[in-house]
Amino acid sequence: MTSKTDSVTHYMVLGVDLDSSLEDVKKAYKERLLTSHPDKTGIEANIMPSTDINRIKEAYKVLSNPVLRAEYNNMLEKSNNLQGFHNCGDGLDEYSLDEFIFNPVNYHYTLDCPRCKAKEGFQLTEETLEEHVTENDATQTGFQLLVQCSSCSQWLKVHFDVGDAYE
Repeated sequence: MTSKTDSVTHYMVLGVDLDSSLEDVKKAYKERLLTSHPDKTGIEANIMPSTDINRIKEAYKVLSNPVLRAEYNNMLEKSNNLQGFHNCGDGLDEYSLDEFIFNPVNYHYTLDCPRCKAKEGFQLTEETLEEHVTENDATQTGFQLLVQCSSCSQWLKVHFDVGDAYE
């Protein structure tokens, strides 16, 4: 698999989307080999690193195997999360309140920042959540709260549901 610092993904090497089928991957693999191999194109081997035959073969090996592909996708997602990127349309990382750690002593929910790794960079109090519930339409199926890391510019969109006491 490619390293986390490699900016060219296997998907880019083959020119396929993240949700491409196995058939699409196979087709793209054959096309890339034909358009990149000097014996097939009649052009001298002046191939850019991103279209190197070995990279094409490695990309196909990973993306055509469901287990390797799932591992690779997880690695990509973790790498993107460390860089502060998530796949949501508004540009904010989305988390559930269930992913936070609840401290029953002081009634705080905390989460270490996924970007800067600040310990308890995100803190939510019961009061903050209660205020948000009373300020919004209680007919919704859940609520969202925007919160910024106390140590960096990372913002999260936190989803939570109300308990029976607030309905």
